[in-house]
Amino acid sequence: MIKIKLRFVVVYLVLTLLALAFLIPFIWLFVESFSPLNNVGFTIPNRFTLDPFRNVLTNGTFIRSIYMGLIQSLGATFLSVMFAIGPAYVFSRKSFKLKTPLMLGVLLLTGFPVFSLLVPTFIFFIDIGLYNTVIGVILFLGVLNLPIDIWIMKNSFDQIPKSIERASIVDGAGTLKSLFYVFIPLTLPIMAVLIILNFVINWGNFYVPFILLSSSHLLPISVRIYSFFGAFSVRYNELAALSIIYTVPAVILYIFAQKYMIKALSGGIKG
Repeated sequence: MIKIKLRFVVVYLVLTLLALAFLIPFIWLFVESFSPLNNVGFTIPNRFTLDPFRNVLTNGTFIRSIYMGLIQSLGATFLSVMFAIGPAYVFSRKSFKLKTPLMLGVLLLTGFPVFSLLVPTFIFFIDIGLYNTVIGVILFLGVLNLPIDIWIMKNSFDQIPKSIERASIVDGAGTLKSLFYVFIPLTLPIMAVLIILNFVINWGNFYVPFILLSSSHLLPISVRIYSFFGAFSVRYNELAALSIIYTVPAVILYIFAQKYMIKALSGGIKG
């Protein structure tokens, strides 16, 4: 009995230490964002100030980068989720030749390295005039997330009982009506999870806009945030303030989609 209690104490002690190890950087980020000085390392400032936030929020360059980041992230998220619905429905409900090889191909693409596509995409976009355009970044980010979105949506459509689909057909619904009035409403929790997942991935993507954009006014906040790292100094307090602001859109999106995420995680679809 004593050995069991001792084991639980050791386990909880290790978990507590791990939690503190992950929590300390966030505490430093919060404290540093209200610091009047650029402190190196974790130090408690003599006084707290909102100047770092004020400097960031009154800087037109960073405000525009947030705006561009939202456009690119939301556009790519909408593109990938919307274009995943059709193929997912076909893979889930239709039978045709080469269905299995195509599904395996989609599954293979989910693990395809992004970096191997950036150089040929860079050259291709220059040739067709999409280099250094917001549309080009949205298209590339949307296509990147499309395979995993198709696979997840296909699995969610598989959970819908065929009896519900047959009932809609008996009521006179065709393929499109069945898709929009039966499948999509029943998979809204899964779609909410996909939207959050896609947005967070796109919002934090650095390499795609960094390589496909050359104009500074088109750069999103994920790239612009690195401008705080100068050749001789780093503005840690403003960097911390912008990092906190950087997390706000994802947190807001999570709050609004929370009830759908709970449904998805607690069972997803109920027929």
